Amino acid sequence: MATSPTSFTVDKESLLVGVRLLFPDAEGTDDGIVIKDGLTIAGRTIDRIKTSEIDEIAKTLRECISVSTSAVHWTDKAEFTVIPLNDHGFFDGIFGERQIGEQGEEGVSYKVGKPSSVFIAHLLCSLAQNSEVLKTPRWNGIKRRTRMVRNNPKYRNLEPIDGLLDLIAELVMTTTLQIDASKPRVDFDTLANGFLFHAAYNLDAAARLGSDSTFGPPRIQRVRRMKELELDAPRQSYNTDLIHHYLMGVAAEIPLLEYLSYYHIAEHFFEKVFNDDLIEQVRKGITDPSFSVRRAKDIQSIIKTVNSAQKQVREEGGVNEQRALELVLAKFIDIDRLISDLNAWDGTLVAHYKTTGVPFADAGRVDLQATDSNEIKKALAKRIYKVRNSLVHAKDGALPRYAPFAHDAELSKEIPLIRFTSEQIVIAHGKAL
Repeated sequence: MATSPTSFTVDKESLLVGVRLLFPDAEGTDDGIVIKDGLTIAGRTIDRIKTSEIDEIAKTLRECISVSTSAVHWTDKAEFTVIPLNDHGFFDGIFGERQIGEQGEEGVSYKVGKPSSVFIAHLLCSLAQNSEVLKTPRWNGIKRRTRMVRNNPKYRNLEPIDGLLDLIAELVMTTTLQIDASKPRVDFDTLANGFLFHAAYNLDAAARLGSDSTFGPPRIQRVRRMKELELDAPRQSYNTDLIHHYLMGVAAEIPLLEYLSYYHIAEHFFEKVFNDDLIEQVRKGITDPSFSVRRAKDIQSIIKTVNSAQKQVREEGGVNEQRALELVLAKFIDIDRLISDLNAWDGTLVAHYKTTGVPFADAGRVDLQATDSNEIKKALAKRIYKVRNSLVHAKDGALPRYAPFAHDAELSKEIPLIRFTSEQIVIAHGKAL
């Protein structure tokens, strides 16, 4: 979320904390921030950020209109973090940090590459205030790369480096899109998305705007329940189709694909549980002591039950999915285990689902700690199903609806719920070896 420029500033103390995340021996001096035993790159010693440079960056940020960890806007320029959707490094690599376009009277120019010194200083100060991001596996990779570059000159075949902030921008492997305009504009977001479409159309190189995972909280797909040395052999075999859906969810980098992959695990059983439920309704009807095969009205009530189900299938092009999902949850999900899994991942989620719906899906709240288990599962099925619908149905003008990337933060809150639910379904169908 963007903040006003007055609520966030770069200062020497915060920047020093951020720099120490990569260079623990960094120190504050009268001249600025200095690391011991500076690096020699292309014959130049890189070891400091001068106080005058910090002051100039702080002044530049004070002049911005809005600032967040994913974008900074000024009146005549903007810088956005860009997330490659192809193989890592492919998107920024094809542009080579060159300027694209001209700044004539109406001109706008674009540049894709490593962050500017202003942007990387802002991100370092953000990191200094948010220790959660340091738990991400990617951040550990960045620290390892920093140690290699620092300790072994053979890893210093980097692009031309202009100071310590520029070196850090190279090390964190974050890509930004910088846009410069010849006059003030308010449509930089539109320009940025237009450029990304243009690049995808002409170069088959896909990327999106958004916060780099390095500067966000750990994602659900990074959850680990044990250490590598604690892993032993499995004692069950599982349905191969379910495994493939689950693996796709774990591997997915896009929340939409992640959510739908886990949903497909529940969907796998919709027809079976729906038909089983219909059979059970008929069985209960004909075994009820009040039922008589000699009374036409009793036979007609059974026929009505079957016809009603068949009509619903015809009208909806299949089984009633929300009802089928409810039946799947009722049959395979243990609410106490779901709560335990959610709390182990993030202790705030159970309260979040109780107090907060999903606006882009018009999905209601779910109190997982309510006393009636059946009502919990009904509410849970409704929430999951409405989120799923918002992801696969995106008619223009139909509200509410999911907007790709714009609603990813909200959708990410729903992924633990569907992932831990789908895991129980997979396990429930396991067979002992």
